[in-house]
Amino acid sequence: MRHLLKMIWNRKHRYSWIFTEQVLVTVILMLLAVSVLEAYKKYKTPGMLDVEHTFVVRCSIGKDATREERNNSMQSINIVLENLKKLPYVKTVSSAYNLAPYQRADELYAGQYTVDSIKIDDKRFLTIIKWSDEFGASVLSIKMEEGKWFENREKTLPDGSYPVVITRQFADKAGWMTAVGKKFTRGNRFYTVIGVATGLKQEPFKPSPVAIVMPLYSMSGMPYENLVKIDPGMEREFTESFYKEFRRVIPYENVEASIFYLPSSKKMWVSQSILPIVLQGIPTLFLFIFAFIGTFGLYWMISQKRMKEFALRIALGSTKKRLMNIVIGESLLVTCIAVLPALLLSFFIYEYTAVHVVAVSATLFIMLLFAVVSAWYPAWTVSRVNPAEALQYE
Repeated sequence: MRHLLKMIWNRKHRYSWIFTEQVLVTVILMLLAVSVLEAYKKYKTPGMLDVEHTFVVRCSIGKDATREERNNSMQSINIVLENLKKLPYVKTVSSAYNLAPYQRADELYAGQYTVDSIKIDDKRFLTIIKWSDEFGASVLSIKMEEGKWFENREKTLPDGSYPVVITRQFADKAGWMTAVGKKFTRGNRFYTVIGVATGLKQEPFKPSPVAIVMPLYSMSGMPYENLVKIDPGMEREFTESFYKEFRRVIPYENVEASIFYLPSSKKMWVSQSILPIVLQGIPTLFLFIFAFIGTFGLYWMISQKRMKEFALRIALGSTKKRLMNIVIGESLLVTCIAVLPALLLSFFIYEYTAVHVVAVSATLFIMLLFAVVSAWYPAWTVSRVNPAEALQYE
């Protein structure tokens, strides 16, 4: 080790370019690794809903529609859904309101019906309000942590309260370790918690918000959305059937059919969220490639200039493996020294959670692999040198 350090020091003017380049690559690569792992951690937070092969369909009622057209349309959409349920590729249909994800950003949930302030004991916090029938959990594969989802009954509980499903985030805000059976009020109604969901994420890279899901029959006078789960590969057939059935049952010109394919909405949200990472990753990738080419070229040049030195080592008894170890060892030492500034910087800008530890460790591993690969071929050519040819003029 002392010998390798001395060799590097004696050629410090040649290794300075490699050192500077690798310091820059390490810092940028570390920042990218942290961004990627933080995004992945956010994506994997509890509450991701299963939207594969799922549509959201609704009535879009124009401003010029008469009251009769509005009332008839809200009632007739149920007839449309009942007819669609008979299709062999339709698996489950659920009526809900604000339950489907990827429809709007968290900050756009504001208003009398979508956000409310709930008071639990001496705590008051904002809660997103959602509604659903008994099929909402099966359509979106909502995971229940405690209790159960709504049952097929349109009535209050024996004590006169309405059943409600809350998210784990709501329970944590309220300070409830065990939430099933807890009661609270909203307006002039009493509610009893019958189930706790792990979460109901509205955006893929944001945590599940504090939310409650009320039974659909407790909502009146508002249009609602309908979620339809179908068999794979039948998306086009369902879309055509829906538009055809909608126009047959609801012929009003001021009422239009609205249909959204949730996987496409999710893909759009994911694309928008990872765009900054992609914009960061593309220049990092090019920098990494150019740094590899530059490092490889410098090691190749240095090795070629030291051919007589390596030939003399072979003449004095050094093995080919030993020569390769010298070249690769110098590369590893230079890289280890180059990553120290990035490590020091990470202590100041990161809190060193599990994500940061993994990201920094992955960066160090990549840089060490970078050092070995960039120096391996120059080291191999050195090990193949013929002492007689290299030293014939000495």
